[in-house]
Amino acid sequence: MFHPTRGGTRGGQDQFKWEDVKEDKHRENYLGNSLHAAVGRWQKGRDVTWYAKAGDKDSDLATIQANKKAEMQSIKDAEAEAMAEALGYKTKRKTETNVTDKELKSAISKSVGAAQDDLDEDDTKGSSKVEGLGFK
Repeated sequence: MFHPTRGGTRGGQDQFKWEDVKEDKHRENYLGNSLHAAVGRWQKGRDVTWYAKAGDKDSDLATIQANKKAEMQSIKDAEAEAMAEALGYKTKRKTETNVTDKELKSAISKSVGAAQDDLDEDDTKGSSKVEGLGFK
């Protein structure tokens, strides 16, 4: 019923050493044993904490953090605007687009030209068309 207590450190941060955990037969019972007390061929010469490193340069980390902060701020602004609209306040809806001014102007000129062509075709097809309610 009662098992003998296992030896080793039973408390005290000053007495604890990860090197002792490496040699302990119950090392799987320690949280973080795979990082701090890695044992075996798989660990030899490998960086076990590779996932915690953001990148080679600190500037990359700063850029990533700045982008994340800007994205979070834009999300908060959008949520605040949606909440104000839901509560009935007058809001000015902003639309974000990736279309440049040049692309927009060319699309507008194409659509105006196509509309003009449609009007020309309607005039030339004949006068047998019947115009209904709400035609113009």
